[in-house]
Amino acid sequence: MEWFLIIVTIVMALLLLFVNFYLLILYCHPEDSGWGSSLVCKVFVIIGMTLTWAQVLMLPLDAANSRGLGEGLDMDFFWKFIYMLILIFGTLFIPFAQYYYESDDEKSVGQRCCAALYQQLCFVIIIALLLFISYAFLRFADIPVYISVKSCTQPTDFLDSETPYTNVANSLQEDSEDSLEYEVSFPVYVMAFMSLFGYCLFVLFGGVGLTALPVDLIQEFIHRPKKLTSAEGTQKKGSLKRKSYELIEEGNKIRDDKKDAVIQDGWWARYRENRKVRTQFTKYKNAVLSLDRDYEIFKLEIKYFDTNPIIWYFKLVFGVIFCVISFIWWLHILLFIVIRDADGISASPFLNKILIGLEDGNAGFLCVGIFGFLCIYLLWCTQKGNIKFGLRIPFLFSLHIMKINETWMNTFLFNIQLMLICSVAVTQFCTKAFSQYIRLSTLNMLFSTQIQYLRFFTYLYSNNVFEIILLVWSVLTMIYLLIRRSDKPKMLKDIEEMQKQQFK
Repeated sequence: MEWFLIIVTIVMALLLLFVNFYLLILYCHPEDSGWGSSLVCKVFVIIGMTLTWAQVLMLPLDAANSRGLGEGLDMDFFWKFIYMLILIFGTLFIPFAQYYYESDDEKSVGQRCCAALYQQLCFVIIIALLLFISYAFLRFADIPVYISVKSCTQPTDFLDSETPYTNVANSLQEDSEDSLEYEVSFPVYVMAFMSLFGYCLFVLFGGVGLTALPVDLIQEFIHRPKKLTSAEGTQKKGSLKRKSYELIEEGNKIRDDKKDAVIQDGWWARYRENRKVRTQFTKYKNAVLSLDRDYEIFKLEIKYFDTNPIIWYFKLVFGVIFCVISFIWWLHILLFIVIRDADGISASPFLNKILIGLEDGNAGFLCVGIFGFLCIYLLWCTQKGNIKFGLRIPFLFSLHIMKINETWMNTFLFNIQLMLICSVAVTQFCTKAFSQYIRLSTLNMLFSTQIQYLRFFTYLYSNNVFEIILLVWSVLTMIYLLIRRSDKPKMLKDIEEMQKQQFK
């Protein structure tokens, strides 16, 4: 069993490296392509993507390792090692690479490194203060202990060991609850520290992605390119042309407003005008992105016969399949995590029972595969929600959108940093959601016996705060996406309404 797991681990590592290389080549901007350009950034991107995927895929490996005979792999070392790597890459290497990449190209390498180091130092100081100060006060876990004491009322109670009955009448039993204070190690606290921040992002992005991932695939099928007549093509070309001119005028207006904001009298007036300009620019940026998408669709419509129609039907099929998977996740969260009786027992084990049943039916390999796919699906949803949520609430993040052949290295690094943090929460969430199935795994032991009962953390984890918010937020997102027919920003819809009036 141990050698089998080692071989599987090596194969998965090589497969992950291949997939990450492919994604980097697929999305990288032509001016950033080639290993001679931004080599260090590309290496960090590949390592970061590998850590993100590997961490989630280690869950089924841990589950399979816990079922084996003998000692198996030392998963405790693996988990602590990979989380320390995530901390180092997320706080040191990736931010520094991003700061260096975004520095002024006209400066020398030394000047760019100094500027990046200064920004990196400020970032590290903030993270270090949060981490070490919180570790000093919150590193203790109050693990609940249930004590049952049975006392004897007569000396003869000790003399009936050979009798086939117990002298219950002369004994008293007292049950009580207490807690055992346990100091967790620093690597374990790092896991809890990162999962707390990761959960905040996972609830936002994962809740949106559970709905957006299947719905967007189905909408892409509904709005797939259709064959255009010559007149329709000319009309749509003119419409896109008019949109471009209007957006150019809007961009010039924003540029002029920005210049006017600088010469305003008074700090408050300048702040108010700058804020207004930033809001206008965010809307303008989304309008340009939406126009660019319309242009790409128009090119597909012109080249209709060169486009394989089966692609859109594949999107429909996967959209329906992902709808079912998202519904299964919602149902599992509701039945196993949210709904509990007075004793804290879940309403139903649901997916845990299904996986355990498959395992008992000699389908252990299939069971591990299904478990791994469900975990990876949540990671996909998180990445989808990262883009979807950022576009819908643009003032929350200066979002770096990943597009095929148009993604710069700073965008790669930004998204990898987000996904590294989110993947920690995805792993912990899956551990909690499948706590019965992976009850003997190393990670479940760490989360369920130490991290869950850390001071301050226990109020959030024991009361299922994040899971409840995730479920509610996901349902609200589903309602919103189903009601809202168009995903375009308001500015672009207004432009289209004006153009429709002109064509009448």
